Amino acid sequence: MATNTVVGSLTCSDGTTIPLKAEIAEGTETDLTTDTVYTVSAQNVGDYKPGGVITAGSVTFDNGGQYAYILSQGLVACLIPWGVKGTVQDVPALCKPYQLKAGDKVRVMNQTAADRGAAVACYTNSGISRIFTATATGAATVELTDLQTSNSIGDTLQGQRIIKWVGSSVDGAKIETNGFYVVDALGNVVGACPASDPSDNQPQFSAAYNVPVALNYKCQYLLNA
Repeated sequence: MATNTVVGSLTCSDGTTIPLKAEIAEGTETDLTTDTVYTVSAQNVGDYKPGGVITAGSVTFDNGGQYAYILSQGLVACLIPWGVKGTVQDVPALCKPYQLKAGDKVRVMNQTAADRGAAVACYTNSGISRIFTATATGAATVELTDLQTSNSIGDTLQGQRIIKWVGSSVDGAKIETNGFYVVDALGNVVGACPASDPSDNQPQFSAAYNVPVALNYKCQYLLNA
């Protein structure tokens, strides 16, 4: 696997910006630290600006990116919009402002252009952020599971409602559902998240949703190859 330059920026409520940059191997989730050109040393964001409040941000990759987020005390604390260099048109607002804590890290998954890793990043009505991932290998119904626990969406977000989410996959016409579906225990579709190819368009968080999640619900998509 090659190593690529991954960059990003986080906009703070005090009018400052945290620049991010690191050389990151493809196919490995890694810390994205501050850009040493502007911050002298490479630091994790929580140590660079503890107490700072982030209101917007984006991370961009050379070829493909599966997800980006802030890890705090072992949990996904904040979802960061992502895309491929040249396709990102905005530094979008976060789902909600986030106050950095000492030790917080930006974590990213850098991919090759052909990597079939998919992700759905969700934000719920109770303010919880989670990421669900899968890697496609052929024609099948593929379930996305929680990045940190490998549990289903029903086990992870039981009793909550998804009010914002974003989906990412390079599979395009291979996907034979209208993006990623959340299905109930009987297989009924209760929500559909668009699946954007990050090499073509910047995946955008959508806010016009109210998707209920209960036990035995799954997040999945159907592939023809």
